Parts: sequence; structure tokens; C-alpha cells
Amino acid sequence: MDENQIRREIVEIARSLYERRLNCGYAGNLSVRVGDLIWVTPAAVPKHRLLPEQIVKVDLEGHPLSPGRPSSEAKMHYAVYRAKPSVGAIVHAHPPFATLVATSPIELPPILPEMEIVLGAVTWIPYARPGTQKLADAVACALAHAKFGILLNHGALSVGRTLSEAFDFLETGESLCQTHVYARLLGLTNTLPREDVRFFRQVPD
Repeated sequence: MDENQIRREIVEIARSLYERRLNCGYAGNLSVRVGDLIWVTPAAVPKHRLLPEQIVKVDLEGHPLSPGRPSSEAKMHYAVYRAKPSVGAIVHAHPPFATLVATSPIELPPILPEMEIVLGAVTWIPYARPGTQKLADAVACALAHAKFGILLNHGALSVGRTLSEAFDFLETGESLCQTHVYARLLGLTNTLPREDVRFFRQVPD
């Protein structure tokens, strides 16, 4: 994709997050990486009202290469990209059920084959003040071998080879959290057999 396509895709996915009730208002941030360049959502702009020209282009160290101020949480994105070159896009949002789990941590045992195949193990990211290098380092460490993570007392974050893939992983993670919350309300505790979990998590990407 060229730069204009990247900007338009970020705007489109940001609006999809809002329309599917996976994010709201000023919350969250998105980015795409191509080589040594990153396009990231700006600070202080509601994501569902973004315009393509507002997306900020930066280098891997976060130095702006276009007008605008990157999201205050962009350090998370830079840290992941530097630590995991295979990642091409990141979505951070505050989906309701994942955020509920993040503020009232519950165990997320394996219960659905599809979730294990698509996401694998969900990672937990310890709380650190948003926008700090401490949080950025914790996110990069936690996402080293995961596609979807719960940011304690914060929200959720997913990584993918493309922005569409990262979006799909976030939506899948939210569905998983919703299922777990309702299952706990019903008092259900059925989990997948351990050997099946090992099998599903070895399925190639």
C-alpha cells in the first residue's frame, strides 16, 4: 500500500472499532508499520472522527516525519515494532468485556477451540502508567509470543501482520472475554482437554 492507502485504512479501522462498540471517544490508538516507518493515530482526536491527513508518520524511534502529535501511548507501538519485526500493525482499544476483565482480572482458561486456533494464549500485561516507557517495555515483553493481550486496569491490545488482522484478533479477544464473563455468571467451568489445547496452539498461523 502507498501512504494514502495506509492513512485511509487506519481511519476505516478506527471507525469500525467505534461502530462495533469496541472503542469509544478518545480511547485507544492504532498504527501501521512499513519498513522503518510507522503511521500512528494522533493525540487528542476521537478515533471515529479521524481524517487521513491527521495520521502522524514517525520513524521507529517516534520522531515525527509529518505534521501532528502522535498518541501519548505511541511508545507501546514503537517498543513492540522494535522487539518484534514480524508485526506490521497494532490496535489498542477499550472494548467493554476485555476492559471489564482488565479491571476485575478473572482466569481465562481455554474453553473454545476456535479461540485457541486464532489467538492461542492470551497474555496479561501488568499495569503501568499510560504513556510511560515502563508500560511500553511491559507490552513489548508480553506480546513477544502472543497476538492479544489484556492491559490490567486499562484495556486490550492486539498485533498482526496487517491492520485488518490486528483488528480481527482484537475482536476475537473481546468475544473470548465476553464468553468468559457470561460463563462465570452461569457458573460454568468446562475447559478444553489439555492435549487439545496443545494441538490447537501448534496450528501454523
